[in-house]
Amino acid sequence: MTGSENIDDAETGKGLEWLEGDSKILKGIQALFVKNVPSQMEKLREAIAAKDASQIELLSHSIKGAAAMVGALPLRDEAGEVERAAMGGDMERVRVHLEGMSQELTKVLTTLVSANK
Repeated sequence: MTGSENIDDAETGKGLEWLEGDSKILKGIQALFVKNVPSQMEKLREAIAAKDASQIELLSHSIKGAAAMVGALPLRDEAGEVERAAMGGDMERVRVHLEGMSQELTKVLTTLVSANK
């Protein structure tokens, strides 16, 4: 797996079990994460700037799911906080947790890119 604190090996192992041990599919999911989530984060930033709560909810929920699929639990948790804050209309809390999401995403991308070289 990864051996990094920002990717939970137990969660990745569960995902691998769910994929019936097909590590090729898992690597494909990780590659899709690396390819797609940064652009989703950019769209999330735009939605926050526009104060579009429904779009913030949708994008943070999508990122939360993608993070869970690759075992990035701290990122999943931060995305969940953004989603809940948007649902409650708390844009200040959205911004605080967006910063956490950004930091976690950087760590996850570094880990996944290094692991898939």
